[in-house]
Amino acid sequence: MPPKRFPTRHLHTLRTHNGPVNAVTFSSYPGTYVLTGSSDRAIHLSRAVPSNAENSATPVETTTPIQRYEAHGYSVLDVAVATDNARFASVGGDRQVFLWDVEQGGTTRRWTGHNSKVKAVQFAGEGDSVVVSGSADTTINLWDTRSNANKPIQTLAEASDTVSSLHVNMPTYSIASGSYDGHVRVYDVRMGKTTVDVLAHPVTSVRCSVDGNALLTSTLDSYIRMLDRTDGSLLAAFGGPSKKAEGPTLGILDTKPRHTYRNTELRVRSVFAQGDAVVLSGSEAAPKGDGTATGAAVFAWDILSGETVATVPMGENVKAVSCVAWNEKGYWAAGCADSTVRVFG
Repeated sequence: MPPKRFPTRHLHTLRTHNGPVNAVTFSSYPGTYVLTGSSDRAIHLSRAVPSNAENSATPVETTTPIQRYEAHGYSVLDVAVATDNARFASVGGDRQVFLWDVEQGGTTRRWTGHNSKVKAVQFAGEGDSVVVSGSADTTINLWDTRSNANKPIQTLAEASDTVSSLHVNMPTYSIASGSYDGHVRVYDVRMGKTTVDVLAHPVTSVRCSVDGNALLTSTLDSYIRMLDRTDGSLLAAFGGPSKKAEGPTLGILDTKPRHTYRNTELRVRSVFAQGDAVVLSGSEAAPKGDGTATGAAVFAWDILSGETVATVPMGENVKAVSCVAWNEKGYWAAGCADSTVRVFG
């Protein structure tokens, strides 16, 4: 079934942070709120779409969050929300894993088992009783939220470089991880089995489809690949290095600048959207003078056809969109290097 028309109307701009936004996630269904983590060391809770945004001719701007969560001493690099919306976990340059009480506004646990930046965090287990963290120290740690122990219940140490991304798929009891060593590893927690796919380029993002059968991976060669979880075969590829404009033999070139998907240096996240029918990703801005438009954009591709269904520029001064989030009510959010978060619907 082809995806519904992809939503590209700019509804809301959040100007609450004063540093690049590294993490953005909607609260659990119905996703009324959005949690954002930034290099300014803070996590902000804001309304995703203010009540007046739908009928406004221009995007509504918010400059003050509903709640600020401040305990990190370094950049916040990832945030995950529990299903009950009462707790969330955050990680960053502190080498610690923080568990927060949303209403109280403070941390309830701080785990210190990593010895380098922590890049990724996810909830797992029954009732979100486990927190999973991935670090630049090459390990993945599993923490029990119900026990007072300070040591992880399990450490996965197969990676040989930074673990940049994690995604837990509870229906298949699996943890997918991406690492700068160019490998995607999927841990089947029930069977105690690990499957490995070699992508030969640093992996910046990994997501499982809802049914757990497909893996979406972003790598620093400007490609997003969808892999078959069972045998690692390539199901589809999106993006790819920009192709220079080639004119007819008369030598007339198409000089109109255009946005091309680019990811060669930074950790850029990609996600499934519209019920796994679309791939949505941020990107890096192209270097000046290479014929492509300056400023980063968000891209959406139809999974079946591979066609680009939307290219949404974020403005000439935005060097990167490092994170995106999709909400099944039809909204999506982009976290930008210019410290803004923009919500579309």
